[in-house]
Amino acid sequence: MSDESMITIEIRGHEKAVLEAAQRISTLFLSSGPCRLRRTPGEDEVQVLVHADIRRGAGEGGYLDPDEAESAGSFLR
Repeated sequence: MSDESMITIEIRGHEKAVLEAAQRISTLFLSSGPCRLRRTPGEDEVQVLVHADIRRGAGEGGYLDPDEAESAGSFLR
């Protein structure tokens, strides 16, 4: 990514905890929300990536509306 304010957060753990963590991140930063959950066959742990824009301060988070997503940049694709 070329934008210095964009980060990618990898979260691993049990599905319920992973989704809760992704939700909490979205309350802090403007984010993509959880991207597709990935599972490894035979393992309980799942993985999800969250792309976040850290320019916005705490409490200015939330998932993007469809209109915002079009102009948000490649981090949501």
